[in-house]
Order: sequence, then C-alpha cells, then structure tokens
Amino acid sequence: MKISSALLLGAASLGVSSAFAPISGDNYRRNIAVRSTVEDDVVTTETKDAVSSHAAKSRTQRIMEKTSSSGQTGGAGGVSTYEAFLRTDENWSCLKSSQPFDYDSTNLKQIQNGVPPPPQFVTDDGGKGNPKCWEKLRMQNEASASLDYDVTLCGGTLGIFIALALQLQGHRVVVVEAGKLLGREQEWNISMKELLELVELGVLTMGDIDEAVKTEFPACRAGFKNEEVSPLQGGYFENGIGYECEIPNVLNLGIAPAVLIQNVSKRFKEMGGTVLEGSPLKGIVISESLGAAIDMGDDKEPITSRLILDCMGNGSPISRHQRYGMKPDGVCAVVGSCAGGFDKETNLIGDIIYTNTEIQDKGDNGKLQYFWEAFPVGIGRNGKEPGTSDVKTTYMFTYMDASEDRPSLQTLMNDYWDLLPIYQPSIKDVEADLDVKRVLFAFFPTYKDSPLQPQWSRLLAVGDASGIQSPLSFGGFGALTRHLGRISEAITEALDHDLLHKSDLAEINAYTPNLSAAWMFQKAMSVKMGQNVDPKFVNRLLATNFDVMNEMGKTTMMPFLQDVVRIDGLAGSLARSFVADPAFMPQIVAHVGVPTLVEWLGHVSMITAYSALHNLSPVIKPFVDKMEAKERFLWRRRMEAWKFGSGNDYIFDEE
Repeated sequence: MKISSALLLGAASLGVSSAFAPISGDNYRRNIAVRSTVEDDVVTTETKDAVSSHAAKSRTQRIMEKTSSSGQTGGAGGVSTYEAFLRTDENWSCLKSSQPFDYDSTNLKQIQNGVPPPPQFVTDDGGKGNPKCWEKLRMQNEASASLDYDVTLCGGTLGIFIALALQLQGHRVVVVEAGKLLGREQEWNISMKELLELVELGVLTMGDIDEAVKTEFPACRAGFKNEEVSPLQGGYFENGIGYECEIPNVLNLGIAPAVLIQNVSKRFKEMGGTVLEGSPLKGIVISESLGAAIDMGDDKEPITSRLILDCMGNGSPISRHQRYGMKPDGVCAVVGSCAGGFDKETNLIGDIIYTNTEIQDKGDNGKLQYFWEAFPVGIGRNGKEPGTSDVKTTYMFTYMDASEDRPSLQTLMNDYWDLLPIYQPSIKDVEADLDVKRVLFAFFPTYKDSPLQPQWSRLLAVGDASGIQSPLSFGGFGALTRHLGRISEAITEALDHDLLHKSDLAEINAYTPNLSAAWMFQKAMSVKMGQNVDPKFVNRLLATNFDVMNEMGKTTMMPFLQDVVRIDGLAGSLARSFVADPAFMPQIVAHVGVPTLVEWLGHVSMITAYSALHNLSPVIKPFVDKMEAKERFLWRRRMEAWKFGSGNDYIFDEE
C-alpha cells in the first residue's frame, strides 16, 4: 500500500506519459504529434499558446506560477511548472482517447488493418536501425575486441543504484542519462528497513543514510472514514464512521534524493563506472551473437554492450515500443503539493493511506474514491524537534481505468484544493494560508501482464519499467530496494555464463502470484464507469480489513504496507474480515465481478503453492548447485520466484 513521495519516481518522465498506449488512425498520428512536443521538457509554442489562451487564470495556475521553477530535474516528480502540468494533462487525455489494437510484430506485413508499425526504437533486424551501430558491432567482433561495456543502464535516477550493485560484482557498467543525474528537491519517504537492505548490498553506507535523512517521525496513520473525525475511536460498526490506527516505522523517513544520488554516483565512478549525462537515447540495435549497441545520435559514437538494462520507468520508449497497441489495465492519478503553513503542533506523524469522504460521484466522469497521504518535512533530525516545522507534503490519489470519460488532471487538482482544508483543518484558504513550494502531479499506468517479459535478447526491463512494482504502490525507490539484491545476482550469473537470450532473461522477470493477486485490491478500491455502488463501499471494506490486520499484529500489517502479500497474512485477514462483516461478502463479489474473483483465487492458490515450494528450496539447493550452468541458472531463478512470489523474502525484525 506504499504510495509515498517515492511513488513520483514511478514514471521515467512526466513529459513522456502520452505514449503509454499507441493508437490507430488519426488518433495515432495525433499521439505521435503530442509526443514530439514534450521531449526534454521543452516548452513548445503549442503549450505556450494553451497557457496564454486562458483569459482568467485558474487557481492552479495562480498557485503554480508563484512557486519557484528552480530545481527542475528529470524523472517523475522532478518537473513542477504549470506548463509541464498542462502537458501531462494533455498526455492523459491522449491515453484516455486511445483505443487498444492488435499488431503482430512477427508478421512481415507492415500495415495491419490500417495500423502502421510501431516506431522502431529497438530492432534486431540488421536492415533497420542506425548503420553505425551495426558497423561498430561487426568491427569489434572481427577484431576480437571486447564490447565497450558489460552492462549499459538506461536511466540514471534509480538506475545508478543498480549500476553500483553491478559494478561491485566486477562488471564494466555505464549509465546513460538523458539529462543531468540529479535528485529532485522533494524528499522521498521510505522506511529504515528498506535503506538497510541497500547497506547490506554495499550500495549505501550508514554514513550515506545519516547524511540523507532529513526528516524522521515515529509513525504513519492509516484511516478510512466516511467523514472527517479526528481522532476516531473504535471500529466501523461501533462508531458508524470508520477506523484508524497508527503504524510505527513505515515510510517514516524523509530522505534527500540529491544526497543519495550524489554519493552513490561518486562511489560508482570511483570504482571505475561511467556516467554519460546529457545523452538521450535515439535507438537500440541487438544482435544475439555479437551484442547490443545504443544509438547516441549521428554526431556521437554508438555504445556497445553485452546487456542493456531499461531503468527508464513506465514512460520508457523501450516499454512503449513493446506495449504497442496496449491500453493499461489500471491507472493511479496523483496530485498534491509540498507547502508550508500547516499547524506545527499537529505536524508530528504521517498518513500512509487515508480517506475522509465517501466515493465521489463525478457525473459523466464516473465515480472515484479519493485517498490521501501526507508526510511532515523537516522534523526529527539535526535538532529539529517535532512541532517545529509547518511544512508538509500532501497527496490526493485515486485508482481508475483509462476510460475516455475519466476526469482530467485539472479536475482532480481542483478537487485537491477544495478538499485539502477538510483533510487539514488548519488550512482555511489554500491560496492565502499555504506557502506552496512545489505542486506535484502524475499518472501511473499498470498492466496485468507484469512483470514485463523481454521481447528481445540482451535487453531487460528492471524497476518500474518492468512493472515489478505493486499496482497499489506504483513503484519508485521502495520497489527497487526489495528486488535489487535478487536482480543484481541474477544478472551477474547471466553475464558470467553468457545466458543473455530473451528466454533466459525472462526467468529474471518471472511470474509472481502475489503481484498478480494485488490486482483485485486495486479493483476493489476503484469503481468502473457506469457501476452502481454504495458510496461507503471502499471505506467499509478497508476499515474492516485494516481493523482486522492491526489486531493480528505487525507480522500481518507490516508486509502488506510494504507491498508484500503473504498467504499467512492474506488468509488470516480475509477469514477474520468475513467473520467481522459476513453480510458484506455479496457486495464485494458484485463489485469486483465473478471473473476477477476467479482469476484472483487462481493467483492466491499459486501463492500457496509457491510458499510450499519455497519451503522445499533448502532441500533442492544442493542438487541445483551441482547442475550445469544453464540449468543451475534456471533453477535458481525458479527458487527466487517461489520466494518473492510468496512473500517469503520479507524478513521480520525478530528474525
């Protein structure tokens, strides 16, 4: 359930969100045109005209034009200008208006049912792509020369952490970053447990953590209420409103991304790693036998590598190419701000997930349940005691599909400003009372076929580009920490034994049933277009479930809040929730639908099977260690899939 400020790293760039679902005919051409206007965060004439065409400035425009435009960086959440907001909203509109279609990339026919082929960003066809890339691969092969690098990592904001982990394994690694490798000014919220996982891998030091942590508070609140009442005592059926609880040590650290990225980048370079900033990718060519080459433009030498890792987030041009014609199965839209002016004395803990309204009926735009998240900024470290800071980051987010009639981001932002004083009663007038430092906005598409299987050899999507994050959390730094050790070890073994075919790399992004099972949770927290539902449905569901999980203890609550679904906690909480509210079960089934429920039960049964198989891993491991390299690699990936797919990678504090 971990949304956090780190979720705004879930997309590679707010400016490339338009191409998540390529579309056909005139809309297809329109989508390509829109995409061309947003590259590199350049404010185009089209965008300027859109801004100036408003005779009266909107509240959002007035607020955003007062904020500083300094500190703009790449990566989602790194750009916070009003022009960028309008572009992102236009991209969202393009995605909504798109229609999914089938395109068979193995078919020699270029135009299929009136649909043109996808832009060839990646190719393994020797007749396509930049000839300079193919020529360099051939020349290095004929000269028996090594390729430039073992691993090329595309996208540096989160990729630098993976790069250092691989450099520590002895590989020659380069990071290619379109812009500057800088962390944004906005804090990432994370738990100490997740940071310590990077310390164990040698990627971070305790000194890095001490330097980067700027905010520390004791706990976060989870609450689900039909109206704003705080504090709230008792359960949903006792007070008729909802339920809330506090969970310690979850997303209770605010860290400075710039500090972490600077330190990790410095260590990476000191160990021989290379960072190429200001180097946007133009394309990739792949030869299964020779290697892969990145097209850096006609005026630059291509980069050759044994393996390419895509860490450009869910806006990656590589994943857009592979998902050509697909429309996302779900979307999380997020708006928010970092601002001063809140009540200092109550700015003591965060909110990890919170509601204080019923499902909102937006008319033709459908029905939405709004969720809130908030984190104090600038307390708990360096002598800044709780109660001394009036700065807070607040988010409002909602889950929905990408139907054409869904609301615009501007509509959601207006609702955010309207509802913020109810959520934060110390604010009466957002324009008069708040010192807004940054306005935040994004939308995150997710796909049921995640994690993304490789379409080409020598190319693997990692992090949010692969969809390995929970559909509830939408990725970012926290999703990276959980999988970094597994991924870096698997990549090292693949490189050591030249197991770089797409069928081998697919084992690294294997099916994980607990990730797939999380889809029903997202469906339960959203409302389909035209669906009739009790306005209290989501609050009743989550209030009852969190009441039960909190009663069961931290072994149930903590993994769930950190995006780890385990069969013990899942089965126990579902059984107790049914006992607590048996009359609610028919409504749940009607809301999510029988097909979704049946599909979900299949994934739950696989979580059970994976748990059992994981328990057999210690018995199997000695036999696996004696296998030939390829079989050993495959079986080790299977055992990792059993472990991570059943949630048994989660280590409890007492262990």
